[in-house]
Amino acid sequence: MALLCLQANHLNSSVHSIINFNLFLGGFLLTRFEITRLISARALQLSLGAPPLVKQEKGASCYDLAKEELQEKLLPLAVLRVYPNGEVKKLSF
Repeated sequence: MALLCLQANHLNSSVHSIINFNLFLGGFLLTRFEITRLISARALQLSLGAPPLVKQEKGASCYDLAKEELQEKLLPLAVLRVYPNGEVKKLSF
């Protein structure tokens, strides 16, 4: 399982306008930055030959597959939130 490390000072409660859905993970709302990072990391894995975890539609791009995997909570990734007080929380599917 891959881990993504994000600094908590980038966390906010803004609207997730990039992909139009809110995603809760372990009781926490993922930020738009975390969602974007998860999708891009998974899309890179798919482009390098990783097997998709959802059924492939003809003509679907790696981005589309990664976004669908995230919406269905099938990603083999986790987010590490590092807070200013040194606390680290691991959020995984």
